[in-house]
Amino acid sequence: MAIPSNDKISQLNWVRAVAAFLVVGYHCEITMALPTYFGSSVIPVFKSGHAGVQLFFVLSGFVVFLAHSRDRERDWNVLSLFAFKRFRRIYPPLWLVILPLTVMLMAGIGTGMPAVYDIVAAFLILPVHNEVILGTEWTLRHEILFYLLFALFFWNRRVGLIILIAWAVVGSAVAGLSEQHWLVEFLLSPNHLLFLSGMGIAWVSLRGDLPGGVAVLAGGLAVFAASYALSLKMPLDADFSILMFGTGASGVIYGLVALKRLNRPVALLDAAGASSYALYLIHYPLISVLLKLNKRLSGRIELSPYLCFLFVILTCYGASWAFHRWLEKPAIGMVSSIWRRPPLAEAV
Repeated sequence: MAIPSNDKISQLNWVRAVAAFLVVGYHCEITMALPTYFGSSVIPVFKSGHAGVQLFFVLSGFVVFLAHSRDRERDWNVLSLFAFKRFRRIYPPLWLVILPLTVMLMAGIGTGMPAVYDIVAAFLILPVHNEVILGTEWTLRHEILFYLLFALFFWNRRVGLIILIAWAVVGSAVAGLSEQHWLVEFLLSPNHLLFLSGMGIAWVSLRGDLPGGVAVLAGGLAVFAASYALSLKMPLDADFSILMFGTGASGVIYGLVALKRLNRPVALLDAAGASSYALYLIHYPLISVLLKLNKRLSGRIELSPYLCFLFVILTCYGASWAFHRWLEKPAIGMVSSIWRRPPLAEAV
């Protein structure tokens, strides 16, 4: 998913890398288990890999607040710069994926024919009832909603904070009600509380050292691991699962940021973190293509489920690195040159 980067805190790349790995493993596991492919679970431990989304949401709230905490109120230039950075970071790479997928679906390649609104909503990241073009785009829709509400900070810090808190808290309360309209579920998802949690961690970190880093990190890891193990054994209520994983993710991010001695680059994790958005965009359709290819070649090249899983994962990572280097970065650079903004720091 699209998570702003912060070069001063290398540990954030560890979170990006782990979160992306969990999500890719999850989608690979549930897709390979479909009757049309292997028809059974391959690596069951990834059945709870969707928890990586909660890591991403907490991290997003943390980094966005950290990056813009000192921006001036009621400054149109600051607001327009924020909007520009968010646009160039998220939309151009997304369009590089959405466009060919839309063409394929319109040509009858794939499942279902997108309606006009489906196409418009996919390109603009608007709310939808069902994901038709890119199955993972639902997380970006929550991300954009968070950005829109966070923009209120550039008008008035206090009012913006009150609205964000109300949005997250009311959403968590409404989540317990049944039979909600899909748009209400989207606007008031308990996932939004995780953005606020990340913001809170950033707010504390800006005021000095974060106390109890080791203890909070250990607690966060314990809660996250326990939630992960529990969800493997039994189906959890979706909203309860979000809050449990979000609590663990908040502890992990708090602890990692608090332990400043961990702030050192790790080449492999840095590379995985840098290409995490590219991986988020391309992995799901790529998994489908690779599994279809494996099925077609099954009479000539026989891969065991485990080798196929490994092959798919490695291919997704290789393709995401290539996408990030040769498509995502040039697209962002092109938008910057066309927009003719003043020189900007690296996309955050």
